[in-house]
Amino acid sequence: MGQVRARFRAWTGGGIKVQRPRFVFLAAPVTQAQGASERESILWMLVSPNNRQLGRSASYHGVYADSHQAVLDLRQNLDRVVLLESLVERTGQRIWRLKLDGQAVAVSSRSYFRARECTYNLERFMEAVPQAEIVVGVRVARRGRQRPAETDDLTVVRSARPVATTLAQSSLGPAYRTQLQLPDEQ
Repeated sequence: MGQVRARFRAWTGGGIKVQRPRFVFLAAPVTQAQGASERESILWMLVSPNNRQLGRSASYHGVYADSHQAVLDLRQNLDRVVLLESLVERTGQRIWRLKLDGQAVAVSSRSYFRARECTYNLERFMEAVPQAEIVVGVRVARRGRQRPAETDDLTVVRSARPVATTLAQSSLGPAYRTQLQLPDEQ
């Protein structure tokens, strides 16, 4: 591996900075209970150099300082975490979770079809934690966007630009030509 890095540095002149994994903090709305209003809470995510989520915090935190401290605690106690891989019976997919002193501290960002995929991604997460930089500040989810209410009628939403009603001649025959009709054209 060292030879590959040395060749890469020689080839690039050593001037290209390769991005490292990083912890980012996200403020996201969380519904407290049925009928209750949403409040924003903070969670951290570990993101790979190619911007894929490797894992995230198992719980939301009330303030940025608590979420930041959770990342520092994870790093400091990485040798004591218990690694758990589980099968979700409802879907048949696998997930991983890290526990520290009986408390879940990190979970997989997605589920996996195969056990080896789950194990591989857990290993990538564990490798990235000690070397990941910690991004300062919080990103806000759904900035400027409004979630539609359940009572909103979404069928009246139309595209502002013209929409093609058919595709070009298909080599698969007329059965595979897509027809698009807007609600008021029926």
